[in-house]
Amino acid sequence: MKKLLMIVAACAALTACNQNGKTTANAETTDSIAADSMAADSTRYEGVVPAADGPGIRYELAMANDTTAGFHLTMTYLQAKDGKDEVKNFDGKVENITKTVNGKEIKAFKLDMGKEEGATFLKVENDSTLRLINDNLEESVNKELNYDLKLKK
Repeated sequence: MKKLLMIVAACAALTACNQNGKTTANAETTDSIAADSMAADSTRYEGVVPAADGPGIRYELAMANDTTAGFHLTMTYLQAKDGKDEVKNFDGKVENITKTVNGKEIKAFKLDMGKEEGATFLKVENDSTLRLINDNLEESVNKELNYDLKLKK
């Protein structure tokens, strides 16, 4: 767990130096450059979660391994427009959150993705799994659906 917290702290430093909290909504050249530079020294998670209007959303998350607490998130809405995928890229800072929910301490990350998208919350399940949760740090009531992002090795 300590290692994961160090990774998040590292993300903050990288973002502060390079991204200035900017958020973009579409795949662009600058996003590719940011993603490539973060990929070299980051922890990466990925997974496909359910979507209301399609087969799912592929999340690819890179969190910097330095003190910047930066992240790069690519969300690919599978078969979103006329059967074609729609890609959105976000860069920003990761905030560590610890909160007691239903008598249980929850450790999570808040990814601030700008005014239009708001924030994404990820619960730390274990050293290799993050789970998408709501802003009250609560999981989906439907336990049959998979909202997990797995560590990419």
